[in-house]
Amino acid sequence: MYKTKTAPIVRCDVQLHGWDAHTESWHGPIPLAAGRRGAHLIQARMPTAHGAFQGKLRCRVPGLPCIEFATAIYDLRDTGLAIVHLDGAHGGPVGIAAVIPRSRRRLLRDDFAFELMTLISFLGSPVIGGCELAIHDYIDEILRTERSATQIFAVETAELSSDTGIVLSAHFEQLAAAMLDWMTIRESPDRALFEDEDRMDSTTIPGPCPPIALSARCTSV
Repeated sequence: MYKTKTAPIVRCDVQLHGWDAHTESWHGPIPLAAGRRGAHLIQARMPTAHGAFQGKLRCRVPGLPCIEFATAIYDLRDTGLAIVHLDGAHGGPVGIAAVIPRSRRRLLRDDFAFELMTLISFLGSPVIGGCELAIHDYIDEILRTERSATQIFAVETAELSSDTGIVLSAHFEQLAAAMLDWMTIRESPDRALFEDEDRMDSTTIPGPCPPIALSARCTSV
């Protein structure tokens, strides 16, 4: 929200669901806290006038290494979609996040769960094999029964070390909060005011520690 004077967005009903590739199960839903640390820094690097962003974003969790994630974000009219990579990753991205704002539920495609699972399969995630039905059915059930809340689905799609998985989870939370703000700005009537503004050159978030690039199949951090 760095270019507007509007009040911070209140996230009183935003639910985050996370698929854990190690346990092959869903965690959550958990409420996404407003003002999530790091979210405003990510959002400040995202465009206000365009429907896509690609760049490297840093995430830091106290006591763990600062990791740089190559992140692609898309505003797809009914959904926000983020695909997260690590440098040197093999077999596709390390995670995918889908953000479905409550304000856009009327636009959501009926076969959204199937389309998201198809995308994950097409990206060739090796750790998803055999779990497609469980992932699809959970998303489909939530979208059919929980229609009043904003829903966020984060799917871990690579075999990661425990420490890297923790940082990725934090990145998903920060990313989702930033995407919600970004998508809301794009919906606002005055977004045309930002059409001619130059996009910031930097695509990384400053931090107190240098980022490290990790393989998706690393065994230690």
